[in-house]
Amino acid sequence: MLAERLLPPDIAFASRHPEALRGTLWFAPDTFDSLEGVLNGLRAIADMDSFNASMRALLVDRMAHLIAEEPLEGRAGQPARLGGDHAHAVAVSELALLLGTSENAAARTLNFSQSLVGRHEGTYEALSSGDITEAHARILVEQAGTLPEDAAAAFEAEALQRVRTRAGHRRTPGEFRRVARDLRERLHPESVAVRKAKARADRGVWYEPAEDGMCTLTALLPAETGLAMYERVDALARAAHAVEGEHRTLPQLRADTIAHLALSLAPAGTAEAPMLKGAVGASATAAEPGAGSAPQIPEDFSSNIKAEIVVHIPAAVLLGASDDVAELEGYGVIDATTARQLAAAAPTWERLLTDVEGVPLSLGRTAYRPSAGLRRFIQYRDGECLVPGCTCAAHRSEVDHTIEWQDGGTTDANNLTLLCRKHHALKSLALFHLRRAAGTRASDGGPPVVPGELVWETLLGQTFPVGPADREHILGPRLAPLGASLPRPPKDPPAGDAPAPLPPDAPAVVVRNDPPPF
Repeated sequence: MLAERLLPPDIAFASRHPEALRGTLWFAPDTFDSLEGVLNGLRAIADMDSFNASMRALLVDRMAHLIAEEPLEGRAGQPARLGGDHAHAVAVSELALLLGTSENAAARTLNFSQSLVGRHEGTYEALSSGDITEAHARILVEQAGTLPEDAAAAFEAEALQRVRTRAGHRRTPGEFRRVARDLRERLHPESVAVRKAKARADRGVWYEPAEDGMCTLTALLPAETGLAMYERVDALARAAHAVEGEHRTLPQLRADTIAHLALSLAPAGTAEAPMLKGAVGASATAAEPGAGSAPQIPEDFSSNIKAEIVVHIPAAVLLGASDDVAELEGYGVIDATTARQLAAAAPTWERLLTDVEGVPLSLGRTAYRPSAGLRRFIQYRDGECLVPGCTCAAHRSEVDHTIEWQDGGTTDANNLTLLCRKHHALKSLALFHLRRAAGTRASDGGPPVVPGELVWETLLGQTFPVGPADREHILGPRLAPLGASLPRPPKDPPAGDAPAPLPPDAPAVVVRNDPPPF
């Protein structure tokens, strides 16, 4: 068995960074020989997990303090950016790159660490000793952070006492969250009405991709609004469920009802779009299924979605048809049928070519701002902010000169990249740097013929190779490098409705009003 092959006489751990963490940690030889030994080993690991979490928080907090002590003036003459809090922005980005996490996750880790070490000594000691887990500590710090300072101290002291039940059993994080939330409500000096008015500013909607072409949509709303919405959706779903021949479950109908209501609503300033046909009255609830006729809730919403279709055309696909998977920007892999349905509903479709023959991908020093076509090319090529771990979408990122314009940089595809506003600001302030490594030279030692890879360098000296979005796991091998010659389409266009090849002076992005080629 695999487990038996992984059990040497003793298992030891030694850090790959002995300059920071010295010594060796090992299990006793008989740990794996009995059930009691295994249980003791698991208890020891749990204690070590808590200790590791406390040490990580201490190191993260110390890193933030040391960065704050660094001179962060940056490039002279730059306007104030990032609200003036350059140290926090630098610390978050450094941590995200170091731990290989997203910027949001790094920000949460930094904020938790600074709060834990700076304001919650009792919680830190309980974590480092193994009395609580990191999950317990995060719940306590999160709940205490919404209290005034004097009330937070009393909350922490009592919450730590309630980590364990009267019988001495340690509550699970889920159980402790409920206890801590109730305790916070009791100790908060402000009324619920005042707190609700403040919390209302945090309302929002979040989108998260899921597997198999699905996603999760989450909304944070005032309780009475969310409850009224749910009851309304539930009433419509139950009314439709009662119709003879309806095959969908209630959960499926609730999901379809929300999608139909959202996608059928007319934009502001336009004529009201038709809503559910035969919908029950606005005051109807699940207890009033007879109010009005049964609503008609569609199951397929492809015709309601007006998507921008971006087709990445490798040379092989350029020469023939393909039923391979496609990519939905902001999500990932979608099937070819769905892609065609979205394309058929789109008012226009776009074709993006990377062949540089006649395509204006370089403006040199003749213009500072890239043209619309060049900007779209960069957005589609890079996909998102190029800094590792940053997932800021292309449409929310900014096109930036790798070599600054004032330093002689040109406005062309090889010198333009996508950066989110934060990383653009860090680069413009010269706190972080983006440079291109030496390129591949010709065999006779002449000038570089292929530009070297881009390198992102942080304030603390971390370096990471960066580049355009890697779609190889979705669309197969990436396109030839910019400037390489691609096979041309056959002179005789294939039979059917496929459009004719573009003229040699076509821009990088072409918007067509005719139907897509399928």
